[in-house]
Amino acid sequence: MREYIDTNILVDLVLSRDEFLPEAQRLFALGYAGDAQLMVSALSFINTVYIGKKYKFPIEDVFAKLRLVADFVDVVDLRGQSVVDMFNSSWKDYEDATQYRSAVDEQADCIVTRNKKDFKDSTIEVLTPAEFFEKMDSR
Repeated sequence: MREYIDTNILVDLVLSRDEFLPEAQRLFALGYAGDAQLMVSALSFINTVYIGKKYKFPIEDVFAKLRLVADFVDVVDLRGQSVVDMFNSSWKDYEDATQYRSAVDEQADCIVTRNKKDFKDSTIEVLTPAEFFEKMDSR
């Protein structure tokens, strides 16, 4: 199974957002151990750096954590035509639309996000981290 990880989960991990950190750590630990095939958009890396700078996190710490993550997840590129195509999508949020399109392009089996409502038009299964863990545990 190929899991596409939304930006919010990467931000939770890299910027250590207390409330969400345990789930993010567990999810990425599955990828590190090879028990899940995680994908993260290059856009998510860029957004994480932007958010880290905005909230004055030490940028070298952000880069170091992202380098570690990049060692065991597939960092997937956005396709130029996909970015352009999403200008005409019916999605309310352009960034979510491009994340979704990237997941489709990469043939993801599911999208893992804390904000399922942002992906209500998805044709790919959308799971919260807790739902993803339930699914993994039931195998």
